[in-house]
Amino acid sequence: MSLDLIRLCTLGAMPALPQGWWSAWSLAPAMLLPLLALAFHACRPSVKSGLPEGSARGWRLAGLALLALALVSPLCRLAATLAGAHMVQLMVLVAGCALLAVGWAPPRRSSRIALPLTAGLHGGLLWLWHLPAVYAATLTGAAVHWVATAALAVASFAFFHRAVHAPAHRRGAVVLAVLATLAHTGLLGALLTFAGQPLYALQAPGARAWGLDPLTDQQIAGLVMWVPGGLGYMALALGLALHWASQGHRGRRRGAPAARVSGKPAARHG
Repeated sequence: MSLDLIRLCTLGAMPALPQGWWSAWSLAPAMLLPLLALAFHACRPSVKSGLPEGSARGWRLAGLALLALALVSPLCRLAATLAGAHMVQLMVLVAGCALLAVGWAPPRRSSRIALPLTAGLHGGLLWLWHLPAVYAATLTGAAVHWVATAALAVASFAFFHRAVHAPAHRRGAVVLAVLATLAHTGLLGALLTFAGQPLYALQAPGARAWGLDPLTDQQIAGLVMWVPGGLGYMALALGLALHWASQGHRGRRRGAPAARVSGKPAARHG
């Protein structure tokens, strides 16, 4: 049975139930064609990415695989059925955008996009999506669902792209922005985990079909954002710090031979 794009990954489609959920793929051409176009673009050589081209292409393809997992695999339909699966889908989508950002060359005008703006959009959209009224609208309205998904993907890519390719004088601000995102998304996860009642009533039947209490399903969603999501942002901050430290070490090693040739001692740092 083929499903129109207007009904994919929303409550308008058949829910992903325990019996046969693995066959609930979202294979609409309107979804596959953009991903294939992105894959074609991802395989093209990148300019000034800061990484060897083979490595950069690997990051891009890994990010693309995560986007496909979030938007094409049965996870998409599960996300319309279970709040916990919905949160997994969002975290996979965000992680895919982060990997794409690592392997994509920064555009010449990227420095004009303020880091606080991209961080604010990324975080603000995550909070906005989880307001009960907006959450319900994404489950019942295909247009709202796709606008919200596209907006979060673009904002996430912009934030991570700006963070990963930040100039040296902005690195402190990058770490603060990532840690601030870690803090406020952790707060959102905690609020969902410790809420005294279910906030997303539309997914209650789906939770019961999977043998879960709706509040338990919501608590799982909160824990997914709080713990794995938080670890992801922490890994990004640590990864960037280690990458910058290795860059500085290589720069000092390159500077030492030049100083010996010129007869001047290498400058000491620290």
